[in-house]
Amino acid sequence: MAVIDEFPTTRGQVPCSYHPAVMTGLRCSRCGKPICPKCGVRTPVGLRCPDCAGVRGLPTYRTGSTTLAKAGGVGLAIALVVGVLWGIAPGWGFYLALALGFGVAEGIAWASNAKRGPDLQLLALALVALGLVVSRVVLAQRLGIPWSAINQLSEPVVFYMRLRLIPDVLYALLPFLIAWVRFR
Repeated sequence: MAVIDEFPTTRGQVPCSYHPAVMTGLRCSRCGKPICPKCGVRTPVGLRCPDCAGVRGLPTYRTGSTTLAKAGGVGLAIALVVGVLWGIAPGWGFYLALALGFGVAEGIAWASNAKRGPDLQLLALALVALGLVVSRVVLAQRLGIPWSAINQLSEPVVFYMRLRLIPDVLYALLPFLIAWVRFR
């Protein structure tokens, strides 16, 4: 029995179908396209090109309004609790930033049956922002700083802001980053 070559191939190095600047001697085991090690996908039957291997991104879904409302309610409760705790104990900022980010993100994910998408990402970011605002309001009330002093940036407020600015900014960015990455 004679073996017939299924694919017309040229011997030696040829440009990769996906990275033309890379010369390769590898071929897809299904369609015969030239592929380089960067784009080759290892399968049980050999290296395949991304098209033949069926490489796809993770699915994202549009979330229904009832699921979005349920996820928003769970995230809101977590954001309010962590925001109040952060206002009461600002020295625990790093840990409470983690609790805010992971708490809101995982609470929303739990309530939405682990769905992903831009609508849930936006909801998580908004609830993280709300949690941070609640923490600052509670902290201002605890320190006895009236809203008029905050709006006018009086001397005690400016002094406190200078003292806590760098850690607070870094701690505030952390939950936003967690929420953004969780739902992308």
